[in-house]
Amino acid sequence: MAEHDDGAGWKSSSRGETAWKESRDAIASRNADTRKQGKQERETYERDREDARRTAAAKRQAQFLKRPTA
Repeated sequence: MAEHDDGAGWKSSSRGETAWKESRDAIASRNADTRKQGKQERETYERDREDARRTAAAKRQAQFLKRPTA
């Protein structure tokens, strides 16, 4: 009977492996940069939103204090 090759002797080409790793690393780096940028944008948005909320609360408080008492 003929023996079947189970692929145990298979070896990947180093050039293809290196190209694949470089591509994978480039994608991982790009994803990390995108996550970092997104985090900064969210922090800026949340900070601006909190500032607007505080400003609105201060205006409401000022209006409340200016009301004449009966």
